[in-house]
Amino acid sequence: MASAILSVSAHAHQTFLLPDKFQYAEAETVSVALTSALAFPDMESGPAEDRIAYYSASIRDESIRDVSFEEGETALTMRFAAGHSGAAVVAISSKPRAGEIPPKDVELYLDEIEADETVIAAFEALPGSPPLQRSYAKHAKTFLCIETCNDFENHASSVEQKLEFIAKADRSFQLLLDGDPLTGKQVTIVPLDGETTSVTTDEDGKIIVTDALSGVIMLSAVWITLPDEPDGVYHSDYATLTVDLDQLP
Repeated sequence: MASAILSVSAHAHQTFLLPDKFQYAEAETVSVALTSALAFPDMESGPAEDRIAYYSASIRDESIRDVSFEEGETALTMRFAAGHSGAAVVAISSKPRAGEIPPKDVELYLDEIEADETVIAAFEALPGSPPLQRSYAKHAKTFLCIETCNDFENHASSVEQKLEFIAKADRSFQLLLDGDPLTGKQVTIVPLDGETTSVTTDEDGKIIVTDALSGVIMLSAVWITLPDEPDGVYHSDYATLTVDLDQLP
């Protein structure tokens, strides 16, 4: 069974990184909150530190080693000192979590992951009315500027998350799966103010954010890996990127 993309439900919780500001002065303490909420930029639920599988922070392609975490009800906050100027990237990925889709919701879920008729028929042929087994991981990233973001290369580099966005020139962003561009995939654009829109990545896995948008936005996408057998585990990887468009060079 092939892989497919899941359209993000309007009622699904998004996990994202939100700094207290997107431009810092040198020597300031950078503070970035990891949170989940029904609507961006609300901060509703903070994960425990032990839920983190991977994190990175870098300024101008130099890794930051001295990082601290503080758990809170609405966010897990990551802090580090901005030791020098340049484009900064913070990324956090969660450990996989497993669960079940109840039988009454399986049809909707299979529709959302764009399962073809063969996949649907194979699942429906299973004995009884079983729940659908699923697992998922969250991959959040944010772009910051320490004094300046003129050294654009750091925002354009992969941090080797399973699913992630990187920046390209002229307000475009590229969606990567295992480091390779994803073509023909839906990306949701959520501004702080205004309507949420969806676009599709081109043959290079890129989308362009038009000049009609400015300020802080969140990009999100979901990739579903279907199992080899219909009673296997359907795994989803969710990716978000928060960025201030006005800070990009």
